[in-house]
Amino acid sequence: MSTFAVLACGLAVVLLGSERAFAHDLRAKVNALVDPIRVEAWFDDDEPAAEARVVVTDAEGRTIASGVLDEKGVWSFPKPSPGSYSIVVELTGHRDRIRLEIPEAAPPVVDSSWRLDKNLGLVIGLGLLLGGSLAFAWLRRSRRRGEVAPSAAPPPAS
Repeated sequence: MSTFAVLACGLAVVLLGSERAFAHDLRAKVNALVDPIRVEAWFDDDEPAAEARVVVTDAEGRTIASGVLDEKGVWSFPKPSPGSYSIVVELTGHRDRIRLEIPEAAPPVVDSSWRLDKNLGLVIGLGLLLGGSLAFAWLRRSRRRGEVAPSAAPPPAS
C-alpha cells in the first residue's frame, strides 16, 4: 500500500472516529442536602448511566463508600462526617469526578423576632380588602335610602 493511502486511511479514522469518542460524555451530580446523599449520572444524550461504578474517597484517599448506579442512574450513600470527599463515577471508560464538602454543623440559630406566617398574612389581607369593599357598598346603599328622590314637578305654591 502506498504512503498516501496509509495517511488517508489514518486521517479518515481520526476524523470519523473522534466524533464517536466524544459522543457519550458522562456527567454526574450529587445532592448533599439530603441524607442519604444522592448521586446521579447520565450521558450527554440524557440516557442514565445505569450500572456505573461509584467510589467515594476521603481526603486521605480511603474508600468510605462504593456502589453501582441503578437503572435510573441513581445511587445513595449515608452522609459522612464533615470533611472533603471525592466521588468518582465510571462506566466503560467514561468518568466524572465530583468534589464534595460536608461542612461542620452550624450551631442552631434562634430567631427571637416575631413574623407573621405568609399564608396567614395573605388571608388577613384578603379579608380586610373584602370587608372594606362590603362596608363601602353598605354605606353607599344606606346613603341612597336616606336621600329623597327629586321630583319632576315643582312644589305647589301656597
